[in-house]
Amino acid sequence: MASFLSIIGLLGMPIGAYLISLCARGATTPWAWAWMAVYILLDLGCFSLVNSPRHARILLALGAAALSVIIGLRHMKNHPMPLGENVRLPANTPGRWIGRLAEEADLGPMMVTAFGDFGAFRGEDVAHARPFLKQDYRRLRADPDYAPVPSTLGANILGQTSPESIETLVFNAPPGGRAERAIIFLHGAGPLYKLPCWMLARRMPDAMIVCPTVGLRGEWPHEDSVATFQTVFNWTRERSAAVYAVGWGTGGHGLLRMLNGNSLGHLSGLVLVSGYDENYFDDVRRSGLPILILHGEQDHRTPVFHVDGLAGLDRVRNLEMPGDYFVFYEQEEVVLEEIDSFCGAH
Repeated sequence: MASFLSIIGLLGMPIGAYLISLCARGATTPWAWAWMAVYILLDLGCFSLVNSPRHARILLALGAAALSVIIGLRHMKNHPMPLGENVRLPANTPGRWIGRLAEEADLGPMMVTAFGDFGAFRGEDVAHARPFLKQDYRRLRADPDYAPVPSTLGANILGQTSPESIETLVFNAPPGGRAERAIIFLHGAGPLYKLPCWMLARRMPDAMIVCPTVGLRGEWPHEDSVATFQTVFNWTRERSAAVYAVGWGTGGHGLLRMLNGNSLGHLSGLVLVSGYDENYFDDVRRSGLPILILHGEQDHRTPVFHVDGLAGLDRVRNLEMPGDYFVFYEQEEVVLEEIDSFCGAH
């Protein structure tokens, strides 16, 4: 067993070196470095088991103690708040315990950096967006009304969300009665769930913000996600007078894919942020839904608009602005103002 763990420790060293680079480039909280320290202690402890068992036991004991402290502190620090909670739909039960440990502000910026390293995002886009994301996460961490709310990131990483048990963030839920309006936010690929929902909740305190998750790749265009959206929509509609959908990236693609079905029939409008796909051009024209399309001028990931073809539709608004795929964060004030105005006008 000692030899096996020693090999595991050896194999874990290059992974640890890469994780340290992610911390250096993307970490926004001391907690990220604390998790990194635990990894190093446990990895070095495993590696030393054969050649220096006494030192290995010390390192493993220190790593286990640090891990216990972090888990305990995290469990006390993260909890539901009056303005926000993590629930599982449709049962409306509390979210999984892992949400209290894997806080998005700790891991989110690092994971965005990793997605850029491995080609899921363009490296140039990540480099440009990184300071905006860091600043936004710092603001979120300083917000006492929302910062303690457990994230859905941990459940998403472990694949613990499904159409039968949807890990969902709910912000600004009305304490009694129905909300004036509600926004269902469909995330894209990557780890950005709590941050955009918090941004919407702070900008529109009268709106209930509902943020379901379907996986790290943002699998909204897939068939199973249609059932997920329908479940979330039904739950939201019971609690709000008007329901809108906002999709970022693949979340926008998922909304476009649903235009031909019944899932979007009772929406008051939908917003596509860096998520328009020209293959659905005819569906957009036939849908009858008010649609707001927001796009960065330097966004090479999202296909260009058929602006001329949509210009004659008063219910469709195209807005191109400086920025790239992460325009939601790079042009935060403009994007949130446009969404707020759009939801207020339809």
